[in-house]
Parts: sequence; C-alpha cells; structure tokens
Amino acid sequence: MNDSTDISVCEWPGDKRWVYSITFDEALVELHRFAVPILEKHAVPGHLEAVVGHLGIVRQIGQSSYNGFRHMSGPEMRDMIARGWGVGNHSWSHFVVNAETAPIELEQAKKVLEEAIGEAVTVYCAPGDNQNMNDGALAACRRLGYLGAMSITDALNRPDDADLLWMNRTFLHEQGYGPFFSAFDPFRNIALARRDKGWIIDYCHCPLEKAVHPNKDCSEAQLRERLDTIRSEGGDEVWLARIEDAVDYRYARRHVKIQAKSSDQYELSAPGLPEPVRKRMVTLRLPKGAHAVEVDGRQVAVANGLANVHVSTRPQTLRVVRNGKAQR
Repeated sequence: MNDSTDISVCEWPGDKRWVYSITFDEALVELHRFAVPILEKHAVPGHLEAVVGHLGIVRQIGQSSYNGFRHMSGPEMRDMIARGWGVGNHSWSHFVVNAETAPIELEQAKKVLEEAIGEAVTVYCAPGDNQNMNDGALAACRRLGYLGAMSITDALNRPDDADLLWMNRTFLHEQGYGPFFSAFDPFRNIALARRDKGWIIDYCHCPLEKAVHPNKDCSEAQLRERLDTIRSEGGDEVWLARIEDAVDYRYARRHVKIQAKSSDQYELSAPGLPEPVRKRMVTLRLPKGAHAVEVDGRQVAVANGLANVHVSTRPQTLRVVRNGKAQR
C-alpha cells in the first residue's frame, strides 16, 4: 500500500520490467549432465523440487518416466544452494496431498527437508497435477508457513495477484498435453510478461539429449534455446530470480505502507509481513529531484531515482533529500 502521491514501490527490484525463473521437478542427480552447466552459463538460478521421502535414492515411484534416475541427497542439494539455486518441497511421497495427508506430505516433509538442506523451506510444489492444489492442501500450506505453492497452470504470476500463495508455472516441454499438443516455443509467455510486468516460472524435469517424455520435459538443446531467448529478449529488463527471492519481494511489496508526514518525510512500515519472509528489501521510486534517502537517520544510496530499502513491521522514518539537504 502507498498513501503517498509522489513515492511508490517498484513491481520488481531495481524496477526490472519482468522476471524469469526455472524449476526442475524431482531434483535428479542427472541434472548435472546438461541443465546445471547450461544454467550456469546463462547466470540463471535453478530451483529443485525434492520428493522428501526419496532423498538420495534411485527413483521408483509408480510408473514414472524417471524411474531409475537418482534423487539428490541433502548434501548434494546443499551444494546446489551454494551455487545459488533454491529447493522446494515436492511432497513426501509424490502421491496425494490434502488435508488428511498434510501432516506427512507437507509438515513432516518440510521439517526433514529443512534439516537436510540447512535452510528454511517456504515453497511447496504440487506433485502430479493441480488436484494436489486443493483447498485442504493450500490451507495446510498457509498454516505451516509456506509462502508459495506452485501449480502446473500455464500462466504468468503478476505483482498484484490477489493470492500470493498460488503460483503458476509455464511448461518447458517438447510438447504440451492433449487434446491440443502445443509444440515447444522458446518465446512462450515472454511478450505477455514484458507487457504485464509478469513473472515466468518454467518447469521441466531433467533435460537430456532427447526428452525423456515429450509431455514432461524438453531436450538439452531446447533448454539452451529457451535460455538463449530469455537472455536475448530480456536484456537488462529481466530479473533472473531464485524462486524464494521473487516470492519474498512480492510479499514485502504487498505489505509496505508509505504514509506522507510532510513534503519530504514519510513513515515506512510493513505491517503483517509474514515471518517466513527472509529478504525484506524493496525498491522505491522517489520524487522528482531526490538524490539521497535517509531511513531512521541512515543514508541510503539513490541511483536513477530509485532506492533499495529494507522494511520492517516496525515503522521507520524515511526522509528524502532534495537540493542537498533533507527537509525536516
């Protein structure tokens, strides 16, 4: 919220125009063959969706196309976090997630995964399909401190989405599911993201020389083409974001209140900001002519009319410096 008429919160950090992230369901060791080096080349942080009851073991879940591949262990995922990646809970068993199974699939899985990777888990990724995005599962996510729940709805995430918990993901597959069987498109959703200041979250599993399953994955060549396209089309306008960082920013922005106290003095606060939000920085667009900002007497750098400030549930005094001095 912003009660001021001349200062506002940017939709994304640094006033980026749009955002891109990518997720890899199942968190398979085989990602190191192609996906990890491709993402490192493009400076794109990936996101692992871990089946917590199967950490470090060879996959054998139903009739999965990825049976025989190996799930990453806790130490292997810690290595990926050190590379800038994130990790989400893809359930305990990769079966049904609802109000009845939440104590295992969401609560126990969250605790075990946090211990395994050494950091908080704030993102749930529904296994299977959107049946596991049911009301009971989402209510449990809210109660347990998840900030995001990722679906397989092919749509953008926008800064002003009413429900920040529900997150959409764009399929990065050789071919979409029937009845339409849409073909691989390296430009999918980019124009819309630029127009609407949206956030694309791609999802796939484990790109190899050939897609393991055309409706579940892309090839390594298609992954390269997609990221080449993201970088060439995005340029300096796109934020290549770790999932957790973009989630945190959306919550921080949503809760910020800026109240004008005088022409250059404001009260800055974020009442009700959820405790699991770790990164509490927002980018402010400043009034014309501002060249510096003070927050509780501490100077904050200004560049191109923007300032990055850390917000708190506790009110802070923000002063805008004009013409060489702050008005008090």
